[in-house]
Amino acid sequence: MTERLYYHDAAVCSFDGAIVAHGVDVQHAILDRSAFYPTSGGQPHDTGTLNGVPVIDVIDEDDRVVHVLDAPLPLGPVHGEVDPVRRRDHMQQHTAQHLLSAIAASRFGWETISVHFGAGHSSIEFDAAAGDAELHDLEVTANGAVSAARPVTVSFEESAGALARGLRKAPTRSGAIRIVTIEGLDRSACGGTHVSSTSAIGAIMVHGVERVRGHSRVGFLAGDRVLRHLHEREELLARTAEASSCAIDELPEIAAKRQTELRVQRERIETLEREVATARLHALVAATAPDSDGLRRVVYRSERDSPTLLRTMAQDVTTLDRVVFVATLSSPPTVFFATSPGTGIDAGALLKAALGTVGGRGGGSPKAAQGTVTRPELLSGVVDRLVG
Repeated sequence: MTERLYYHDAAVCSFDGAIVAHGVDVQHAILDRSAFYPTSGGQPHDTGTLNGVPVIDVIDEDDRVVHVLDAPLPLGPVHGEVDPVRRRDHMQQHTAQHLLSAIAASRFGWETISVHFGAGHSSIEFDAAAGDAELHDLEVTANGAVSAARPVTVSFEESAGALARGLRKAPTRSGAIRIVTIEGLDRSACGGTHVSSTSAIGAIMVHGVERVRGHSRVGFLAGDRVLRHLHEREELLARTAEASSCAIDELPEIAAKRQTELRVQRERIETLEREVATARLHALVAATAPDSDGLRRVVYRSERDSPTLLRTMAQDVTTLDRVVFVATLSSPPTVFFATSPGTGIDAGALLKAALGTVGGRGGGSPKAAQGTVTRPELLSGVVDRLVG
């Protein structure tokens, strides 16, 4: 049995103990006492060292804590060092989650369905469709509780009695359970590591929400993660402002101006593409002599034109007389096919049949159709079937 030092004092990161047994091999050390938290309850495991050897995983095996080592250690005394930065981060995130879940339950009646603690971002799934105003209220109220410096305490109680004394959720275990209490706000059965005062959480930021089947998965950052996030955003804004040759405060105005300019340029490009498509199509038709059936069979192969331009050329064919038009684009390998009235050719049906012989896909209307093939070298065979 391993005495779990973090149960009583989550701030303990340095301790002495002994390896009393090994697990599946000598790199799986079982200690008589340990401050290392194992992966449990959604909270990731601690890292650190035992006698200088890195601890790369910590596993909860009922009454034993197994430390997975980077190298073997023999039975006997060991000194353990838990990574204090990682421990502090987990304490901040876990206590912030308790705080957010408790406030969501009391203010909005939301039940916490599940919790995920990630390396850079954590989330709580609530059984409700959370609105933006409610999430803002949740964040403001949580930060108010942080500022109030409410004590966070740990106690051990019998599960039946603890439930009667206001646990937020019914415990899943019977007998003695560990209770984490945020004074005046929450009592929850939990084996995780927590700060001793809400003030030690630091700021809390509700960051991102995903609404799924009537539930809301609400992301959050707490403590040092909030500062890192703000610093990263500040650096991003600075780089963006530098690239835009303006001050950070001028970015909204510059961005709006650039959006307007881009929209105008896109409209100009679309107009020019339509003009180029029409002119190019008429030139190709004029340069193509009618065959014995009186049809002008125009083939145009392109390496660099935009799909929009080729599609416009194909659509314009329907305004001409007795023209069959095929255009190909090498990347991605695409075929555009169109026929004008009076040809008696169903463009969609014929293209679909031609593509089917080479494993391509596509189709369209009797007047215009489009499709793709898996490799550029297959385009020629499709063209031959369309105009041959």
